[in-house]
Amino acid sequence: MKSDSLAAVFVETGKELEMRRFVLPSSLAPGEVICKILMSTICGSDIHTIMGRRREPAPLILGHEIIGQIVAMGDGVETDGFGERLAIGDRISWSIMASCGRCYFCTHDLPQKCESLRKYGHSCCDEPPHLTGGYAQHVCLLPGTAIFKVPADLPDAVATPANCALSTVINGVETIGLDADETVLIQGAGLLGLNLVALAKETRARHIIVTDISQDRLELAKQFGATMCLNLAQVDASQVAMKIRDITDQKGADVAFEVCGSSNAPAQACDALRIGGRYLVAGLVMPNSDLGIDGNTITRKCLTIKGIHNYKPRHLGLALRFLDDHWRDYPYAGLVGETFDLQNINDAIALAQTNKHIRIAVCPT
Repeated sequence: MKSDSLAAVFVETGKELEMRRFVLPSSLAPGEVICKILMSTICGSDIHTIMGRRREPAPLILGHEIIGQIVAMGDGVETDGFGERLAIGDRISWSIMASCGRCYFCTHDLPQKCESLRKYGHSCCDEPPHLTGGYAQHVCLLPGTAIFKVPADLPDAVATPANCALSTVINGVETIGLDADETVLIQGAGLLGLNLVALAKETRARHIIVTDISQDRLELAKQFGATMCLNLAQVDASQVAMKIRDITDQKGADVAFEVCGSSNAPAQACDALRIGGRYLVAGLVMPNSDLGIDGNTITRKCLTIKGIHNYKPRHLGLALRFLDDHWRDYPYAGLVGETFDLQNINDAIALAQTNKHIRIAVCPT
């Protein structure tokens, strides 16, 4: 194994990422793993950090959508989350976070809110083990990280984003519920929304309505199985509820998912939901996201509203199994538009900022 590793480091807003070298650990504590990174993809949250729309502890190595190949394992690392034996050379994915398993939140089925949480791509690289982000040649996995072997037939570009968007919306569907023959409203046609369309399609939802302001993304949502796409740059938001009632005997949607990050979305969803409808909020992760919902609407329509953030380890396992079963049934193979080597990561980030592609990939060389 190499003694050091190259990484692209975010220092501050307005500056390009800097290439730095970090020494790899010479020995591993129990539960630790070192991986050679095979691919990382650029998530929208990474762009928010780079542009200064969200604050993270700098300097840091961004990137949390990652797959890698095991090059070293500490004591106690024997099997993955499926119970399959792990070995040097295995291609793996892992949870976005490492959790202690002992604190209040870990013991109450909220490991993503662990009191000593460490998140990949979100931790200052001044702190050991330094290499905890995807924009690097290697990553050091911490004890308490859920590891899953990537199915052999799953391409890197399909598997890499699974430990973010797909795992999160699987958590969302589990949290709010989604049944056959239901009418589903999905607010946002980014990667969260596209994955939700596929999940709704496999659940045999009756109607799958997607809203967004990008016609290109709405066209992609149709390829994933959306039955109605509404461009909010062209259709007044007040018409969304009307159009949904027109196809549901004036009842409204059974369930809605907010995955667009717009604070205007909740009021629109509550208008579109039927009496007794359910609403899952997942994209409003910025401070001061005022929902703008009339409490009278929630009360009189008997609505259920829940929020989620990230996911639990089992959801990553379910995500990989879903992709293994269905990635050929949907246009997953085309979601990564271009791939850059690590040394050209700033060019990759510039392209990602244009939203031309759903994902841009970075591969170390």
